[in-house]
Amino acid sequence: MVDMMYLVYAMTKREHDRAFTLMQTYLKKYFNTGQLRKDKYDKNARITNAFSEFGFQEIRLRAASWGHYSIEVRLRPKLTIDKDGYYCVTKVSEFEGVRNVFNYVLQDILSLKVPDFFDWTAKRIEAAVDIKLPEQLIPKYLSLFKKGFIPDYFWNNHKTKAYFSSITNCYLMSENKTVNWYNRYETLLIKEKESSKKFRDFTMTKGILRFETQVRDGKETVKELLSQERLKNEVIKFYKLIVGKGDYHTLKKAEQIINLRVPNFLKRRTLISLLKFIEHCGGITKAKEVYINGENAKKSADKFGKLLKKLRDLNINPVLIPEDWDIDFIENLYAEIEEGFE
Repeated sequence: MVDMMYLVYAMTKREHDRAFTLMQTYLKKYFNTGQLRKDKYDKNARITNAFSEFGFQEIRLRAASWGHYSIEVRLRPKLTIDKDGYYCVTKVSEFEGVRNVFNYVLQDILSLKVPDFFDWTAKRIEAAVDIKLPEQLIPKYLSLFKKGFIPDYFWNNHKTKAYFSSITNCYLMSENKTVNWYNRYETLLIKEKESSKKFRDFTMTKGILRFETQVRDGKETVKELLSQERLKNEVIKFYKLIVGKGDYHTLKKAEQIINLRVPNFLKRRTLISLLKFIEHCGGITKAKEVYINGENAKKSADKFGKLLKKLRDLNINPVLIPEDWDIDFIENLYAEIEEGFE
């Protein structure tokens, strides 16, 4: 499923100039405001938001000094087929309808000679799935996720560090992909307050935890990207990497499971000690860093990984629920995320 797309079609100068004339003529005739204007943040582009209510959040005509010309569309595909679907994601099965509206607006209304929707380059696409949960559990999930395994390529980005303390999201940014897991309702409340504008009603987003992967700087066409398995994989692969399998338990509950299912005393003690060590370090990332710090780092890393797998095989996530939460079990959302896609 998809939340937002940023689509690009490269043009010649002649095509660009013709598109500018056609668009500006139409916009001046039918819109009091919304004509193409210079973007104060992007000196090489002229922009209009005239069709935003139909999902075309931005249409840009770009003319760079080095000879690059293009038309670019920031699209909320759900709005092209459902004017009330502002806070919803778009299913793969709905994109034939998106295609019809997209082509109609650009090719028929604006009379532009641009390709079919599926043949545009998807420079950015946001694969996403919404999971409905009790509202009070969402901040707990986000706190637990942040104690999972977060690779260096996320930590090396300053935006990851800047947003890591947020209680409403788990935002991890790398060079060309961003993982954003967030409390849909609370995030919209913050955005509304910061914008000083009244948003359309978003109470329906209460209790929704969104799992989103933003893929940037893409060179594939929309047709090549719009695969159910492809979109699901963009979300689930990072969940598997960061969170992994296994439900969340308190230390006491995890000890009970280990004592019941692991007959060997030394193995029991090793697994319980590892859980305590991860908790002491504040999460898997730091625990692994400390654990493998020595002469034989590879051997230590292999051992650490095997111990984590043994815990997960017992359906125990290596990240523990804090004792002061007054709850001893939280279900892993892996299955719900998989089922959330069509």
